[in-house]
Amino acid sequence: STQSTGAKGYTQMNTSASLLTILLVLAIISITTSTKTRYDHHKVVRAYLTKDQQRVLETFELDVWSDNLAIGFNDIRVSPDQLNLLDKLNVTYQVMIPNVQNLIDEEELSLASKKAPGDFFDTYQRYSAIVAYLQQLSESYPQITTFIPTIGTTIENRNIPALLISVELGKNISKADKNTIFISGGQHAREWIAPATVLYILTELLSQYGTDPAITAIINEFNYVFVPLVNPDGYEFTFTTTRLWRKNRRNNGGGVYGVDLNRNWDYKWGGAGSSASPSSDTYRGTAPFSEPESTALSNLFLKTGSIVGAIDYHSYSQLILRPWGDTTTNPPNNANLVELGNIIRTAILNAGGVPYTCLLYTSDAADDLL
Repeated sequence: STQSTGAKGYTQMNTSASLLTILLVLAIISITTSTKTRYDHHKVVRAYLTKDQQRVLETFELDVWSDNLAIGFNDIRVSPDQLNLLDKLNVTYQVMIPNVQNLIDEEELSLASKKAPGDFFDTYQRYSAIVAYLQQLSESYPQITTFIPTIGTTIENRNIPALLISVELGKNISKADKNTIFISGGQHAREWIAPATVLYILTELLSQYGTDPAITAIINEFNYVFVPLVNPDGYEFTFTTTRLWRKNRRNNGGGVYGVDLNRNWDYKWGGAGSSASPSSDTYRGTAPFSEPESTALSNLFLKTGSIVGAIDYHSYSQLILRPWGDTTTNPPNNANLVELGNIIRTAILNAGGVPYTCLLYTSDAADDLL
């Protein structure tokens, strides 16, 4: 009887503790989300646009998730008023996400429940944790890595860190005899999976060097530069205030913020796919490299030794994009790029069963310089 009562009391105490934990988590979410941008009743639709419909919608600052607004299929986040606009234009669409805010709320709950120490890749990490992790990797693999605390500072004075991999190199990578692979991510703030992917690739390369013959061979053959988070200010802003923020945190005046760093590069600056409107998600800035973040990445790129390959990671869409970006004309090495894209596509399919598409990119951006 005593044991039974004790077990019952223990169960009740556990239940009470669990309920208290849930209530605390919900309270934290309630407090933190009260000051955050909300997307209640916003939907993501897959809309098929005719030429005339595309021309009309180009005049509105829609949040296009798939790519630039184009004739044909587009995945677009729309408010209730914007959905009414699509209806008035007789746009054919399919609802992909019925309520964006529901997914954000679920994500908030997941983040709050995983704050206890665990595997680094169990959840999306904040800026400070990413910096610490890069430093930790360098300390764990000192023979082949160099941690660069900053390649430049952001609008809000955050450092942009990098990590170099080389079996025979110190900090002066510009004097390297080997060819270099340049890997970056996180130009667009809301694309959390991009920095996470870059960090995961980096971790796999380092942890399997010396044990996996293929990885050991490619590290011995090339130098690598990793910049996992190009836009720390915008990234932090997505955690604290506006989950779907895309740009950096440049004050454009009049209560309008942000430049699309991926549209701020000098190659064909101001072309199709970018906007001159400071309130647009694709605002290109006042001039090429007007932003410290894009300038820092470019400077690192230019002072690095012979670069033979580069990948800039983004999300949304299952796409492998190749240059040029400003034209539909293929580059001279297009056959090699297509072959490489197909190899990547096959590897992704074999690893996770997700079909990707390899195609020509059509927007002026960092991808052409990289």
